[in-house]
Amino acid sequence: MKITKYMAPRTLIVEDVDSALLKPNEVRAQSILSAVSHGSEMNVYRGIAPFFRRKQDPEFRLFEDAGEEETWQYPIRSCDPGVWYMGYSNVGRVIEVGQEVTSIQVGDIIYAHAPHQSHIIKPADEVVKLPDQIKPEQAIFFTNLMTTYNGILDSSIKLGDTVVVMGLGVLGQMLAQMAKLSGAFQVIGVDLFERRLKTAKANGADYVFNPQTTADIAKEVRKLTNGKGADLVIEATGNQKSLKEAIRIAAPDTTITALGWYQGACTALDLSEEFHHNRVTIRSSQTGGINPSIRHMYSDERKVRHCLQLLEKLKLENLVTHRYDLEDIQSAYEQIDQDPSEIIQVAITYDRVEGAE
Repeated sequence: MKITKYMAPRTLIVEDVDSALLKPNEVRAQSILSAVSHGSEMNVYRGIAPFFRRKQDPEFRLFEDAGEEETWQYPIRSCDPGVWYMGYSNVGRVIEVGQEVTSIQVGDIIYAHAPHQSHIIKPADEVVKLPDQIKPEQAIFFTNLMTTYNGILDSSIKLGDTVVVMGLGVLGQMLAQMAKLSGAFQVIGVDLFERRLKTAKANGADYVFNPQTTADIAKEVRKLTNGKGADLVIEATGNQKSLKEAIRIAAPDTTITALGWYQGACTALDLSEEFHHNRVTIRSSQTGGINPSIRHMYSDERKVRHCLQLLEKLKLENLVTHRYDLEDIQSAYEQIDQDPSEIIQVAITYDRVEGAE
């Protein structure tokens, strides 16, 4: 089978390896499509992923420098144990099942948290069998949809709210649509790239603003809300300057939901003025947890079920802007890294893989 392999930062190749034997509880699938994460995966591509050098202590939930044996060294292969970050949204066709597997059959189309490689092996209880009506082009959004759905649950949107979404990449595009589904009367999108702004508007956003052409977005939002500001701001860029602007946009005594990973010291983040005087709350939303007040109602099974339904409800067809064959994956990463202005979602295809249909 064909796997992906990092030789060094920004140096990714495709390599042939022998397929592993299937365990009784596992399934083997031939990849159809996989989605590139423009956040975590790009940090890996650039060689700056913080989890290469820092680890969270599971007991105290504090981050510390990783030990020498835990620090990742090149080369890194997508099929190596523990490598979850070389693609984690894969849709494939099952071609073999273990002798203990009864829930999945050969020919089923499945979603899996699995890497960019021609074939994947996963325990049957860790894959999602896709309903017939869901296309692979929709299903590759499942991982990011689980993250954004969790963010919506953490945000507690009320009927009639004005919601501002900072960043209109894949996460922001889905957040804007789900905010409307949750009862927001006004959804406002903010992004630096015109293609993303136009796509969000086409998919239901009421207003969109580009910080490069709008002098003061916070004032524009005030004008649209009778002077008060947004009831909720969802920050989905991971950029500290965007978080600073989110604080200015938020109405007094309201909350910002922060979905991004803010790397390094936040030297551009100003916690005086609006943050202090307007009593703004910043709430971190991370896919591994959920708002404690509703945790008893939202099991993982329920979230999976809801996200499968959302794959059919959301407008996703215009979010896949670029496709690259697995053999050209280096070019895909290069474009995301160097020229993201026309990109929303890059998909990896497997049409040229031997045995692909």
